Amino acid sequence: MEASDPLAQFLADARLRSQPFHREHPDELHTPSWHAASNRPIVDGKFNDPETGEVRDAGGLVFSGPPAVDIIITNIHEGSSNNIFRAQLPFHMEKLLVWILRVVGERKLQLDSLNATSYAIRVVLSHELNEGQFHEIAYEMAGGIWGQQ
Repeated sequence: MEASDPLAQFLADARLRSQPFHREHPDELHTPSWHAASNRPIVDGKFNDPETGEVRDAGGLVFSGPPAVDIIITNIHEGSSNNIFRAQLPFHMEKLLVWILRVVGERKLQLDSLNATSYAIRVVLSHELNEGQFHEIAYEMAGGIWGQQ
């Protein structure tokens, strides 16, 4: 992924990092890292490559597994750009849900549906938004919690 990629920038801003764990927010959970290309857990900076069976150094894009919450935000408003945003965040689902609904309320967004389980939140907006507005809102929903204590 290129450094100018908005998702890569968000992941960097969201403080997804390698071991050892250092709490940067009072409500942050320790979440294991997974190697994105192989979909395998990273242990001590290494992962088991399923294609070769070798243990390799982890590099490239990583994501957080449970107890991180997988968030997908999309907008189905007719006439708006069809964007999808996805992130995994190391917080309890309830705290993230309260934050996301706060953003919906403060911005007076039209919400089509919302689904939340212990490790997943799906937000479907139905609000007229251009691509830039959608990304701004999605980043606030997913990343804004880092500024809340």
